Amino acid sequence: MTVKSVLLTGTTGFIGRHMATQIKKSGRNVVSLQRSTEAVAGVDEILVAPEFDVDTISMKLRNRHFDWLIHLAGYGVRAGDRDAEAMFRINVGVTHKLVQEACAWGAKAVFIAGSGSEYDTTLADKPVTEDHPLECFKIYGASKAAGGICALATASVHDLPLAVGRIFGVFGPGEPSHRLLPALFHALHHRERVALSAGTQKRDLLYIDDVIAAVLDLVEKLEQTRDKVVVNIASGSPITIRSFAEMACAEFGAPKSLLGFGDIPLRPDETMYFSGDPTRLMRLTGWRPQFDLRSGIRRSIEQFRNTK
Repeated sequence: MTVKSVLLTGTTGFIGRHMATQIKKSGRNVVSLQRSTEAVAGVDEILVAPEFDVDTISMKLRNRHFDWLIHLAGYGVRAGDRDAEAMFRINVGVTHKLVQEACAWGAKAVFIAGSGSEYDTTLADKPVTEDHPLECFKIYGASKAAGGICALATASVHDLPLAVGRIFGVFGPGEPSHRLLPALFHALHHRERVALSAGTQKRDLLYIDDVIAAVLDLVEKLEQTRDKVVVNIASGSPITIRSFAEMACAEFGAPKSLLGFGDIPLRPDETMYFSGDPTRLMRLTGWRPQFDLRSGIRRSIEQFRNTK
């Protein structure tokens, strides 16, 4: 094993917690750059940057060197995070700063977490490829796209191995309580009706372990190829929210009558089709999803029940 140390951001988030644990299991040291002092399983050292600004980050990373940078942190995923200035400061400015730092210390591989929201999916009716037009009119998607473009350009100048992985839907144990699956579990556990939209939206959903595997496979490949690449991290097989909720309900063993389809309206700006084509990722790394939706839901239910 050539890689010994990993700088990880976004560690206290849903994906980050799973990532820290998995990296640690592989025998690597995990240093977390994060806003809070919160301890996360698998992390060996915490570097605290409360405002997550470039000056503090520069100070915290002075004279530090890491083999990998895995940058998961971002702003705008949570419903309340709508400050446009913060989106561009973090999704573009901080991303650019971290890539500059990685260039300076000679990182062996860098992963930047992108988003499927970087694509303009207004008229999409099939999984989009990496060549699909980018989002120009929604601030979150545009800021993530801009951050990824800056990262790739900087990496190209300095010959830094770097991948932007545009992640679509992710589910699994440890999701925030406001998201679909934990909200379903909570209501079904208490035999309460859960308010849902009509559920006609199609979403591309991967179990969390498959997302972690995709990222780590990609980073390991970068060490060999020294590529600068954009890939979709997705299943390529979208499912309606209605079908996913019904599957979760059946696996939970609850009556379908508790699913309140149509109780709440679709958002005016709702994206109706959201799916990515993972062919490039598969060809580059050989990665394939190991969990279908049912097995992922079952594992999530098991964890949910174990914490009750």
